[in-house]
Amino acid sequence: MDSIDHNGEDSSVDCGTRSGSGAVSDLPGDVLALGWSLLSGLDSLEDLVRWRDEIIDLHRQLILDTSAAPDVAGRARDGDGSRAAHPVAIATREALAAGIERMRENGELAVDADPARLATGLTAALQGGSLLTRTNRDIAPLGAALDLALSYVRSHSAR
Repeated sequence: MDSIDHNGEDSSVDCGTRSGSGAVSDLPGDVLALGWSLLSGLDSLEDLVRWRDEIIDLHRQLILDTSAAPDVAGRARDGDGSRAAHPVAIATREALAAGIERMRENGELAVDADPARLATGLTAALQGGSLLTRTNRDIAPLGAALDLALSYVRSHSAR
């Protein structure tokens, strides 16, 4: 799947596949990649809300249209069998951090806002909420998790 990386360059992110049997690969599906176009240009809280809405809409479609949503909490493994952070989740966190840094630079967020910490919280909300949504086949947990994370980002508003 072609997408834009966090530096604004074209990249190809393999986001996993859905099989007809409902099995899901260990790679997260389209869920993280969907918001990529919004993440690459993220520079306002309004953009962050649009990203959240896009993620929610995709999850809603996956729950209604398929037997299994992609496993956003997919478990990539290193050669030694240990759990490793998934590359798409890392790229998502980095893209969020870059966008939050731009929000800080343009004065929308306070200068003491920590982009890495805020991006980690948003990524954790996305992954945890996605897992709960998939498990419960209910969009509400993802919405709640992302809304709480967005509230925390907003608490660092400079305006």
